[in-house]
Amino acid sequence: MTQIKEFAANLANCRQQTTGQAPVLLLSPAEELLRQLLLACRDSIVSSKNDMMNLDMWFVGGWVRDRLLGRQCSDIDVALSSMTGIQFGHALENYLQGEKHKYIEEARRRGVPTVISKLHEIKKNSKKSKHLETGSFHSIFGLSVDFVNLRKETYSEESRIPQMEFGNPEEDAHRRDATINALFYNLKTGIVEDHTELGLHDLAAGVIRTPSSPFEVFDDDPLRILRLIRIATQLGFRIERETVQAIRSAEQPEQLCAKVSRERVETELIKILKDPNTLSAFQLIHELRLYNAVFLRGLRDSENEDASWALQQSGWYGPWHSEWARTFETVAFLLSGGSKPLRDILLQPEKMDNVWLLTAFVPIGFGCLDELAEREVQVPGFVSLSMRNYHRIRHCMGEATADGSFPGRLPRGTLGLLIRMCGSTWRLQVLYALLKDDVRQMRYGNEKLALIEKWSRFVEHIIEQKLEDAPYVKPILNGHELMALFKLKRGGPFMQEALDDLLEWQFNHENATKEEAMKWMLTQRENYHV
Repeated sequence: MTQIKEFAANLANCRQQTTGQAPVLLLSPAEELLRQLLLACRDSIVSSKNDMMNLDMWFVGGWVRDRLLGRQCSDIDVALSSMTGIQFGHALENYLQGEKHKYIEEARRRGVPTVISKLHEIKKNSKKSKHLETGSFHSIFGLSVDFVNLRKETYSEESRIPQMEFGNPEEDAHRRDATINALFYNLKTGIVEDHTELGLHDLAAGVIRTPSSPFEVFDDDPLRILRLIRIATQLGFRIERETVQAIRSAEQPEQLCAKVSRERVETELIKILKDPNTLSAFQLIHELRLYNAVFLRGLRDSENEDASWALQQSGWYGPWHSEWARTFETVAFLLSGGSKPLRDILLQPEKMDNVWLLTAFVPIGFGCLDELAEREVQVPGFVSLSMRNYHRIRHCMGEATADGSFPGRLPRGTLGLLIRMCGSTWRLQVLYALLKDDVRQMRYGNEKLALIEKWSRFVEHIIEQKLEDAPYVKPILNGHELMALFKLKRGGPFMQEALDDLLEWQFNHENATKEEAMKWMLTQRENYHV
């Protein structure tokens, strides 16, 4: 409740700031020391140029937004008026050669981290919508700092790839992804500047909108679509109507696939998956018809070989769109109170990013994995295993709940061997089987609840049989002992089958001794033809 009151107070403060009084931010000790360092470096640069060079600097983007909302932020983008990010990064390193010890001592005195990392250069790549070269420092006084120049863009008649030129703050602000991310904190004056004249208003109103035409903003970098979704769900803001309409246009998903590297998409996805509001983000991705583009990179349905992006104009969003929505809504139901055993056992809090990622691949068949690989889509190993083991897991569930009885006809050994075969990700694989089962049967109301209850009893049975650690159980006899028992000098293809049989027997005889195991294995020798 306290956090909600503080958030409301900060929004009220933003409203007051829109009346004309320039907002001023109070910096943390680390932020203030960084500001002093950058201004001192700037003075050194200007002085060395005999005052012929003007260099202004601002903290920009998400850091300003978050600090106005009273949220902590350790990632700072610094905009420069007349140097590129890499140029300033080298100048900062040169300045620190003679002054670093002084700032480290001051950092120590202020109780902030003393580490100042080396410059990392990020080159521009216009074909992948990376139009600015960036000078990046992983840590300066515990803050991650990126340096970029103010920019404006011009286009030639022959190409829609923009030519980057130095711009002024207003031009730069109107090329950013959202008005609330286009706020500038002037390092010299200590004042927040709103060059779009909408940023402070939208921050107070809880609105996400682009500073310029959303089509232009997304053409510049289609990844901004995902960023706006992430920011909207993180802050609980709504995306403004014109921006939504632009995202839903037919060409935007195609551009997200064609113009943005898969690596950048997956980096943004990881941020969404790590956030507590992943469900809200997924709902937005679904509503904005982006599932295929974001997760599958435009994968075609094998039954619709002629499917194309143009078909989205008439309402075609990909063959798996509605199935994915059903899947993540089922997970949301389990999280919100449905079936406590499934929630407690399968939906481990520290693994929720994997749970949400799993939902994205439930509608996809095993046969699509090769094509996804060709499209550079990273399919997690636990997803591939889930697809491979689905039928076996489902069969065991059916055996355990056969004829309405429980635990049915499923021996402990069979179940133990299944869990061991699934390995350490068995919980995710069982969840996948449940979700796949639900999608295939498409039950509703009480029938869906009955299906979930069957899976719940199956999972409870695994725990009751003390098989949750089955993947880590070792055979009571190792390979060398088996060869000695069978009086063999070397193993052979039979060995794996023998060890699997031994493990199944072992699961069925929890307290058996090694001697008992050896005695039983001798009775099985003829099965292995040795």
